[in-house]
Formats: sequence, C-alpha cells, structure tokens
Amino acid sequence: MDANSRSKLQKNTFIQRQLMKLDVEKIARDTKFYKVSPHKISITSLMLSFFQMALTGKNLYHTWAKNLAKLIGGTVSKVALWKRMGPQQRECLKSILEQTFRIKLSVQSVAGKNSQVLFSPFAEIYLQDSTVISLPEELKDYYKGSVSGGKQKSSMRLQVIYSLSSGSFKEFNMGSFTDNDQGASGGIIKLLKAGDLIIRDLGYFVLNVFRQVALAGAFFLSHYRYGVYIYDAHTGQQIQWDKVLKDSVVDRKILLGAKEKLPCRLVAVKLPDHVAEQKRRKAIQDRDKRLKHSKEYMELLSWAIFITNIDSQVWGPMEILKAYRLRWHIEIIFKGWKSHLNLARLVPEAPKANRRQEKYLCLYKYRLDSTILMMLIFIVIFQVTIYTSLGFKIWHKYHKLVSSLKLCAYIADQREKILECINLENLETDIAYYATYEKRRKRLNLIERLIQLFDYQNEYA
Repeated sequence: MDANSRSKLQKNTFIQRQLMKLDVEKIARDTKFYKVSPHKISITSLMLSFFQMALTGKNLYHTWAKNLAKLIGGTVSKVALWKRMGPQQRECLKSILEQTFRIKLSVQSVAGKNSQVLFSPFAEIYLQDSTVISLPEELKDYYKGSVSGGKQKSSMRLQVIYSLSSGSFKEFNMGSFTDNDQGASGGIIKLLKAGDLIIRDLGYFVLNVFRQVALAGAFFLSHYRYGVYIYDAHTGQQIQWDKVLKDSVVDRKILLGAKEKLPCRLVAVKLPDHVAEQKRRKAIQDRDKRLKHSKEYMELLSWAIFITNIDSQVWGPMEILKAYRLRWHIEIIFKGWKSHLNLARLVPEAPKANRRQEKYLCLYKYRLDSTILMMLIFIVIFQVTIYTSLGFKIWHKYHKLVSSLKLCAYIADQREKILECINLENLETDIAYYATYEKRRKRLNLIERLIQLFDYQNEYA
C-alpha cells in the first residue's frame, strides 16, 4: 500500500489490524494482483469496503464503489472494480484465506491440558461438513447443480473442515454440487496427525478412507451406513442384525465391508420410541420416490448405530453418543453464515442476456469466487478473534456463553460499530448482553456441552 492509500486508512480499526497481521498487501504483490504499486485502491481497502457492503446483504458494484470511495476519500467507478475481477484477484484472495488458517487464538489454549474428560485422549478434534449455495443457471458449466425437470441447475458445494478443539477453521474448498461429500472424504488425510479424531456424517462414509485414517494413527467416528455388511471379528462370518440388536446397548468388535473387512467397533444404542417413530415418518415421506425402504431398514431406525476405531476403554457407548451430538456445531455455524452473514444472498446478479458470452460468464465466475472468498476471510476472522477468543473472555468475566447465531445477528445489525471498532474489548459488554444464551434449567445449550466435554472451566476458572 503506498503512502497516499495508507494515509486514507488512519483509523487503524480492529479489522484493519487483522488484515495487516495477515500481510495482505505482501500477498497481493506476490500473487501479481498488483501489477504496479497501488495509487488509490489497495487490497485492504477493497476488502474493507466489501465487508461493509456484504453485511447489508447486498452485492452491487455501485454500492461497493460508493463504500470504497468513502473509505479512501476519493472517487471510484464501477468499472474500476469490474476490471479487478479476474484470476489474479481470485488467487490473491485464496492465498489470504489460506493465511487466515494460521491466526492464533489470543488465549493460551482451548482445552484444559490436564483435564481427564471426554476429549482429553485426542490431539485435535475435526468436524467436516458441506453446505450448498444455489447459483444462477448461467454458471452451470462451472458449478454443476442437480437436474430438475430435465434442466441442469447450478450450485456450489462448500466443503469445510473445522477444529472443535481450537475453535478455528482448517480448510475450505469450493466445488460443484455434484462434487459430493464421498469424493471429498479423503481430503482430510493430509491434515491428520497421530491422535487426531474426525467426526463426520454418513456423506463421508468411505471404508478405504477410514482405513487411511487408522493407518495415520488417527481416529474416526461415523454413523453406520445401511447396506454395508458386517462380520464377526473372530470368525469372519457375516452377522445378521436380528442376531446383534438384542440389548438396548450393543458394543462389539466387527469387520466392516464385504471386500475391505475393516476392523472397527460397532456401537448401537436404542432410541426412545418417539424419536424412532419420528425417523420412520421422515423415511416414509422421503422425497425420492424411487427409494423403497426394506422392513429391516425401518427397524434399524430405532437405533443410533456408530462405527469407530476408538478403543472401548477410552470411550464407552454413552461417550460416543455425547461426542457425536457435537457434530451439529458445524450445522449451526452454517446457519449463522446464511441467515445473518448473508453468504447465500451475496451471489451476484447474473449477466444480462446480451452479456452471456463465455468471456463475460468467466468474469462473472471470478466475481462470484471473489465474493465467496472475501466472505470466508471475514468469517474466519470473526470465528477466531470474536466468537472464540472474545467468547471465552466473556464467559470468564460475565459467566455467560456466547451464541454463534446471536453473535452473527449482532454483527450484521451493528456492522458499522464492528467495522469501525478500534478495540474489540470495547464490545464486550454489548456482546455479553445481546449475543449470549439464556440460561436453561432443563437442558444444556451447545456451548455448555462443549464446556463439559473439554473441561474449559479448569483452564479459565
């Protein structure tokens, strides 16, 4: 950033300081986003003005240019922004996003080092899931969606890997809706170290990947996928479900898969009748009319069935049930993104009919990619520095637990206060009042479960 551009950004807000820590200006030079030293529009000012616009739920060149002009104290045209939409900007933003994964928490650690609680046997606890964003049909050649009524739709699938133990994101990947979760299942292997634990849903159920996880010295926890054969670990004989599910809790060693014969544990816990009945109704009402669920399948809906390679001496069936429930944490994160941080609403308007040649659609894709990447950069900064770090300070100081959804709503509502904030601690009182859970007598909220399972109170009491 040159002296003229820097002089216009003298407020030194909290968000500016975070971008400075990420060294975004150096990244812009290294990725050739800057062909020459910027005299007016820097990557910092470009992102700050975008954040201001995005939190209103709008994504218009006119609004963006207006915000940017106000920020730098000059004039900016829509064309000036349009010209920056290209592969260099996308690569620059991808590199900045990768850098955000290195943001350090302002607290010493998240889980108590000496706590002998549920997650203490594991080094890192990963959650992985994906969320889908509907796109204009004009992008179907870039991001393939489902086919409806014989027409190809367009959707983006965003793969997310989140560390439950550190409260930070580890990886994002943008792909087509047709790039399903099974195809992404093996991507996490490169992150794994011995002692790590992965908790994922059925979409990522791939036996060969489970084997790779085990070979890395790591652990997996997943629901069982119906139709995969199970075999006795000692005799190698196939096991029938009616011979297994005789007690309300089942815990036994098995071999999984007709070819793979993967050694693991099978844990099954009988569900309350009303929960089982609810699952059966949902199965009957399945929108895919081609599915004809068997009698055995419907009977298995009375059970929560898991497969894992965690030793029974480390976790019993009830610990597995408790731990798997926390997979919903990432679903709540997605809801906050879409409901309050406007991730899905920020998809730019499709080009007009006279601008749908390939070169214009390619530029439109770059704009979409840049939009998603900038929002993900903001989300990581928000998650690590506001939700996780400040959340623990508020819990320690006020003994209140910050709600991810309420905090997303607060940030969207108070966007100017957030973006103009010099010192984040100045927002503590507001966030403690407006963005925390109400106390419940009968059941724990998600963060209370996290505190119990990680024993955070030992570290921060």
